[in-house]
Amino acid sequence: MICPNCGTEYRDGFTRCTDCDVDLVEPPPPPEPPPQIDLVQVFESGNPALIPVIESILEDAGIEYMTKSEPIQHLFGWGTFGSNLNYVIGPVQFLVRAEDADAARELLTQPYPFDPDPSDEAPH
Repeated sequence: MICPNCGTEYRDGFTRCTDCDVDLVEPPPPPEPPPQIDLVQVFESGNPALIPVIESILEDAGIEYMTKSEPIQHLFGWGTFGSNLNYVIGPVQFLVRAEDADAARELLTQPYPFDPDPSDEAPH
């Protein structure tokens, strides 16, 4: 039993709060654990210029994602000299819900929209 006013917990047999002089109530049930979400890696890169592009593509498609290693990529800045990859941390990984993985992979494997199609070029 707990006091609805101050939150003090009492043993069985008590019915009133000695401090607030109000009736005790049953404590609320514990909250349900959040549902488990299966995440799948759909992309990884150590190129810092590519990371915002991938984020933008997924956001525009309405695909929720999370990244792994992105916030700590440059914590050890010396690890990215010359290669754009932090060898201590590794590449940034993009993870999406399992049910969105195929759609995300399809978006991320499409040709870059601004790359000209060689067949569209005019002859010289």
